[in-house]
Amino acid sequence: MMQFLFSRRSRSICLSGVLTATVAALGASSAPAAATTPVDTSACSAPQLTQAFLPIHDSNWYTLVPGQAAGSFNGNGWTLSGGAQIASSSLSGDAPSSVLDLPSGSSAISPPMCVSTDFPTARTMVRDVAGSEGVHISVAYAGTKTADQPQNVGQVHGKQSAWTASNPFSVHPGNLPGWQLVQFTLTAGGKSSDFQIYNFWVDPRMGR
Repeated sequence: MMQFLFSRRSRSICLSGVLTATVAALGASSAPAAATTPVDTSACSAPQLTQAFLPIHDSNWYTLVPGQAAGSFNGNGWTLSGGAQIASSSLSGDAPSSVLDLPSGSSAISPPMCVSTDFPTARTMVRDVAGSEGVHISVAYAGTKTADQPQNVGQVHGKQSAWTASNPFSVHPGNLPGWQLVQFTLTAGGKSSDFQIYNFWVDPRMGR
């Protein structure tokens, strides 16, 4: 069974059952995560891929970050804090489903995900329920210094209240061969804002 030893000091709520984008300029550091501690990646395997953004003329292949199904953010394995929750919302196309709701100051940490140097970017659907400061995204790689100090990789926000597909943003995998384990942290900006996210996908180059 995969284990991911990340230290987290903030108070959080771990979701273990089925619960209920235009990108801002990415000023993130481009330095890749360098492994410093051996990490067990024996449970990793090639993911299922799909052309998730083909309707908006993006023909790249993607795989979902865990805790989701296509068109639904169920939150399995995610750790939520500061008021983050799984909420009901109408998706793009008016279909009702569950999404990740992030009021200002809240955060959500994904379960561990297997990636490699062939997984350089990610993309998501996002909307601004209130405010426009957006959602900051950070990555933490097991066995590196980012495990304790997640690396900021950018910010996503919607086009007012409409669901928006973010531009692809870098997730900065390290240059080591083989699998790496990463967790994503999503933190809502502003003081009295609210944002929602679903369909958080990672883009493996190997799928092209």
